[in-house]
Amino acid sequence: MMLSYEEALAYINSFINAERSPDFSRLARLYNLDRISRLLNRLGNPHRNLKVVHVAGSKGKGSTATFIASILTRAGFKTGLFTSPHLVSPRERCRIDSEPISTGAFADCVNRLKPEIEAVSGVDGIGDVSFFEIYTALALSYFADEGVDFAVVEVGLGGRLDATNIVSPLVSAITQISLEHTTILGNTHEAIAKEKAEIIKPNRPVVLAPQSEEAQSVFEVVAADRNAPVSLVGRDVTWKHGSRDIHGQAFDVHTPNESYPDLYLPLLGAHQGINAATAIACIDRIQESGYEISETSVHGGLSGVRLPGRLQLVGRDPFILIDGAHSPASAEVLRDTIREVFRYERLILVAGFMRDKDLRGIGEILCPMADTVIATEMRDNPRGVGADEIVRTWLDIGSNLRVNSSVGDAIAEAKSIAISSDMICITGSMVLIGEAMRELGV
Repeated sequence: MMLSYEEALAYINSFINAERSPDFSRLARLYNLDRISRLLNRLGNPHRNLKVVHVAGSKGKGSTATFIASILTRAGFKTGLFTSPHLVSPRERCRIDSEPISTGAFADCVNRLKPEIEAVSGVDGIGDVSFFEIYTALALSYFADEGVDFAVVEVGLGGRLDATNIVSPLVSAITQISLEHTTILGNTHEAIAKEKAEIIKPNRPVVLAPQSEEAQSVFEVVAADRNAPVSLVGRDVTWKHGSRDIHGQAFDVHTPNESYPDLYLPLLGAHQGINAATAIACIDRIQESGYEISETSVHGGLSGVRLPGRLQLVGRDPFILIDGAHSPASAEVLRDTIREVFRYERLILVAGFMRDKDLRGIGEILCPMADTVIATEMRDNPRGVGADEIVRTWLDIGSNLRVNSSVGDAIAEAKSIAISSDMICITGSMVLIGEAMRELGV
């Protein structure tokens, strides 16, 4: 019997999902490339027919991947984009030219994958196929079926054993590294860099965003060992910030081959200049492979990009800003952006996080600037931390701390106490941001 879209979703959701696991670290033993290799082999290895741009990193990988895809689409190339997690609909994970996969195509892909998934799961002691592996196989087979010119693929977690590392990319990119998922990837920049460096392939160019000295050393050694040409953002590719306001920002980028003055991004956050420069460095490498991408396409691809849930202004009078700041580094970006471009009377913070995040570190950055903090929690997500625990963790660093375990009610409470000159900031897990977007009708 053929599965409907809703049944296909339920089927995928029945598999192991690290994004929802309450004990994330235990799933480290399940990471390997055996299952995805066998699954894709049974599907005819669709990834081998794709020209892939592979993007890893701790910060900015989703933004960078989206920028690359937007530029390629504007240049006239049919472009697939695979990212995770989704905010509102699982269809967001798999896009062609910015359009999410249709419900019909989604169901068709799952129906074709289902017998192959069941043939591979549990065979030879390699474990069951996972939620993320299914989405990876779905995206790669969909892109191959649709004949995309390029597939921009974001790494899910790490690099070495991530399901996406089955691809042989035209170019790889590694965005900035920070301490993340330390129980799986390691607790130093060097250890995490070693995991992410495994997306660097022999004789294929790699673009590196600015890194810590530890991480940079790892990447350069691996690239040299594999004869992978390196483009280093900040050295080979440079950017210069221009004007910024609540609508977006202007900047210039220069590569060894081209100059791009007066670029514009309709996005907030100075860090997006780094991500845009990293994306353009990838475009530079693609051009060197013989593909024509005009300066106009770069300008248009960036100025027309949408990036929901990342420093997204969704309301005025009062300001309502949503942002998935789920690490101290991203919390610093959020704080600095608010201070730089917004003017308001009081800041009301609505926050919710996953268990494996540095709650204390995030709180030390955000609490001092908030007049009121409303801690909340995600609906029916075992990985989410309770609102009470957030308050306990922030008790000595925040003021006027409140608990509201419903995201919708927490937002309603924030609105009820805000006046038109105030600012409401909703931040934390991307799962929380997805719930907030549904509540706000964004």
